[in-house]
Amino acid sequence: MQSENYFEPDLQPTAVPATKMSRKTHILILVHAVTFLLGLALLVFVIYRIGYQSLLDSLATIGWGFAIILGLNVARHFLRAASLYRAVAPDHRKFKYRHAVAARFGGEAVNFFSFAGPFLGDATRAVLLKRNMPLAEGASAVIIDNILYYVTVILMVLAGVAVLLAGYGSNGSTMSNVLLAIVIVALLLFTALIFAMAKQVKPLTRIIDFLEKRGIAPGFVLKQRKGLTDVERNVFQFYHDRRADFFIVFGISSGVHAISVAEVFAALKLLGNESTVANAFIIESLTKVINAVFSFIPGTIGVYEGGNGLILKTLGYTTAVGVALALVRRGAILFSTFVGLVILLWRGAARGAKHLADEGS
Repeated sequence: MQSENYFEPDLQPTAVPATKMSRKTHILILVHAVTFLLGLALLVFVIYRIGYQSLLDSLATIGWGFAIILGLNVARHFLRAASLYRAVAPDHRKFKYRHAVAARFGGEAVNFFSFAGPFLGDATRAVLLKRNMPLAEGASAVIIDNILYYVTVILMVLAGVAVLLAGYGSNGSTMSNVLLAIVIVALLLFTALIFAMAKQVKPLTRIIDFLEKRGIAPGFVLKQRKGLTDVERNVFQFYHDRRADFFIVFGISSGVHAISVAEVFAALKLLGNESTVANAFIIESLTKVINAVFSFIPGTIGVYEGGNGLILKTLGYTTAVGVALALVRRGAILFSTFVGLVILLWRGAARGAKHLADEGS
């Protein structure tokens, strides 16, 4: 069995001067604050240009229908938790599903607040699962879940662009160039992922071997080598060793996108606008592109709302409708973020109480 200490350093980080660590922390906080403020400024500008009254008029039509949006958003997280749960190796899937749900919501809370969200959020999920399995196994499950999810995202983006072109055309050379760039990047990523899974490519192992042969591999990497290579092996052998789980996780990830499309469809209806499945599909697929490109902005604040305004304007709606749609969905996102924060605080408090109890015994 793998040890859960694979990714825990054997030595305390005393070799790094406190002033240097402090400076690095200050820089990270500064970057975080600047990106957040830029996004917030963009959101304020967008609302100012549109007029807050028109947004309020649109949002007022939602009423109790917001519960539908909230329910769909939460259902999406429960499905992603099921995907994460199924990605865990059967030998280690001895814990209850609710622990995967807690890991999912906790990671999303970190995603929302950090400019390095996708990385810190995934690390948070692995750490929250650590109490139930070795850290290497939890990290493997998180990576597997993400890879298959992003494969379905790429497929959805490609399908969304196809539906957009079929229904609306490219609407000018600029739009054509943007769509072409999206398609090229998506195809390259999809090809790379499929090739890596089919050939069981292990880039991390090759990089470590390359650096070690030249004597330039960092010491902490060599100390954690077994844990890192175990994670890599688990990820790239997933398709070959656990074919049934592969297709189950893939199917769940596809279902998550279907719920997202239903959320867009319902929100447009509740805002008093014409809604079609095709339009909802296009909106959701292009929104995923915006979220991916601007993931360095905490919560993608500002660009999420502004991007939705541009997407819906392209589809014949007003920019105000697009921003209103984004704000409605933002409300559901904030609720899920709050749930994640409660889970993180509860876990932290429980860990602290256990530590105090151990010291007192």
